[in-house]
Amino acid sequence: MTEDEVLCQIQALVAAGEYLDELLGVPGARLSGGGAFRGSQRIYSRGTPEHLEARAAGLVEKLPPLKPPTSVEAVEAAELVLGYPLPSLLRRLYMQVGNGGFGPGYGIIGLLEGDEARHPRSELRHRRWNTACPAGTALFPLCTWGCAIYSFVDCADAEARMWAWDPNPAPSDDIGKALFKEELSFCEWLDRWVKRRLFQPCLVEDLDSGEWRGATEEEKLTWMSDW
Repeated sequence: MTEDEVLCQIQALVAAGEYLDELLGVPGARLSGGGAFRGSQRIYSRGTPEHLEARAAGLVEKLPPLKPPTSVEAVEAAELVLGYPLPSLLRRLYMQVGNGGFGPGYGIIGLLEGDEARHPRSELRHRRWNTACPAGTALFPLCTWGCAIYSFVDCADAEARMWAWDPNPAPSDDIGKALFKEELSFCEWLDRWVKRRLFQPCLVEDLDSGEWRGATEEEKLTWMSDW
């Protein structure tokens, strides 16, 4: 899928009020049986048969409107701190769709705006990751999945490759192993998310080599089928 196609699909999800993976049902509806709930509302996973059937019945609430798109000044301020331009698709998402809040996990992190973007403390959001990253990379934090798990895009890479951080199983005496590269470009990563084929990144210890690495897509699919 091209960047234009991914952008259009995300714009369509935003317009439909379905720009995150967790969607809430109408209060008080379908509270019996198994599943996940938030107060008096059932939680649906976007794109599942259960969600699609409930949506057709008018039993799923739309997400609220996103924050307005960000300014070119905020994008350029982030790029100045990072030392590299943001991937073109990410730039377009910020300036044409919204200032974060949509996408995988808890949504793409928004950029600081106005006076905040010019304040020295705003640099920490981006620089704190960049200073500890492998040489030749410029990792920009995209989203959190909860439990301190993050996804990043490497702005120094021509293909805008993805990286991830999962400190939960990492050895306490070598927390740097929590950072690992993923074999996906930013465009591919978002394309998989749109199609509901993107899994949360996770760190595993290879049974054969004893090395720490990111779980493969095949391993994630196996775990999903076991659940």
